[in-house]
Amino acid sequence: MRLEASTGRRGRHAVLGRIKEADKVQIDLSGWVLPERVEVTEVSEDGRRAEFLVQPLERGYGHTLGNATRRILLSSLPGSAVWAFRASGVVHEHQTIPGVVEDVHEIIQQVKSLVLRMVAEDEEGKLELAVHEAGPVTARDIEPNPKIDIVNRDQHLFTLQEALPEDKPLRLELLINRGRGFVLADQHQRRKDDPVDLILIDSIYSPVLRANFNVEETRVGQRTDFDRLTLSVETDGAMRPEEAVAYAAELMARHLEYLRRFASGNGEQEAPEVQLVPLSEKVKDVVNRPLEEFDISVRSRHTLEKGNIRTLGDIARRSEDEILGIENFGRKSLQEVEDLLATHGLHFGMKIEEGEGGELYTVKESNGDENE
Repeated sequence: MRLEASTGRRGRHAVLGRIKEADKVQIDLSGWVLPERVEVTEVSEDGRRAEFLVQPLERGYGHTLGNATRRILLSSLPGSAVWAFRASGVVHEHQTIPGVVEDVHEIIQQVKSLVLRMVAEDEEGKLELAVHEAGPVTARDIEPNPKIDIVNRDQHLFTLQEALPEDKPLRLELLINRGRGFVLADQHQRRKDDPVDLILIDSIYSPVLRANFNVEETRVGQRTDFDRLTLSVETDGAMRPEEAVAYAAELMARHLEYLRRFASGNGEQEAPEVQLVPLSEKVKDVVNRPLEEFDISVRSRHTLEKGNIRTLGDIARRSEDEILGIENFGRKSLQEVEDLLATHGLHFGMKIEEGEGGELYTVKESNGDENE
C-alpha cells in the first residue's frame, strides 16, 4: 500500500529533501542478519484480525520495530466517521425524542459506532435516514450513498416505539468527513452557515481497534539471541490488517527520511547562494489579502484559519505537507488551494521576505550544481 494518494508530486519532492542517489548513506550490512521472511500466521474468518511474524531480527530490533509500528497503528491511520448530525425536533444533545426509546446521548453512542469507508475522493459526505415504522432502526435503514460504504450495516441506531405518519417520518442527517485518530466533539469546527440544530459528536477515525506485539528469542545457526517479532492487528473492517501495517510502515519510513538527509555532507556543503527576487505588482497585491476575499470554499477557509493561516501569503509560505498536516484538511481541499495559488502566480513553499522599505521579495537558494 502506498501513500502517494495523500501527497502531490511537489509534496513528495519536499519530503525527500531532494536527496540525490549519490548522497544516500552507504550501509555495510556484512555480518548482519536480516529478516528472511514476513509471513501472515493467522487470519480471522472475517478478515479483520491477523498476526504477522517477522524473523530473524538482530537483538533489540524486535522491540524497536514493534513499538514504533504499534504506536502509528493506534494513532495515525486515516479513516472516515460521523462528525455531526441533525434529527427531527432535536436542538441539543440533552433531550429526548418523542416516540424513541433511547435519548439523544444514547443515539450518539450508536452513531459513533458506525464503521464507514468513503469510496470516492471526496473529503466530506452525507447520509440520510427517514423512518416511520415502529421497531428497531439499524444502519440498513440508511438511504444508500454510492460514495460512502457502511461496513457494519447491522449496527443498531435507535428504536421507534410507535409508527409515525408516512408524511412526517423521523429524519436523521449524518455528516461524514475524513480524519485520523480520535477527535473530540468540541474540536470540530462549526461553520458560520451550519444550522443551529447541528449537533457535533466525538469522531473515531482510526480503523485499528487493537494492536499489540510480542518479541521472543529465535535461533540462527548456533546463536539463539535473535528476535522474533509477532505483530497482532485487529481493525473495524474499514481497512484490512495487512493494509494497516503497510500504511504504518510507509508513514514511519517517510518520517525517517528527514533523518537520512544528514547523509549529504554533514554541514560540509557549500553555503547556498541566496537571491532576492522582487515580487511583481500583481502578486504583491494579493499576498496579504485575507482568504475571505478569494474564491475558496467556506470549509477550506475555516480549516486553514484554524491552523492560523489567514492570508494567501500564509498559504504560499507553507509546504504541501504542512498544509496537509492541518487537522481535517484533505487532498481535495489541497487541490483547491493549489489551484488558487497558481491562479495568482504563487506556489507552495515560497520564501517571502519584506525589505526595509516594505518591498516584498521571494528568496531563492541554489547550490551552483542544482537548478531551482
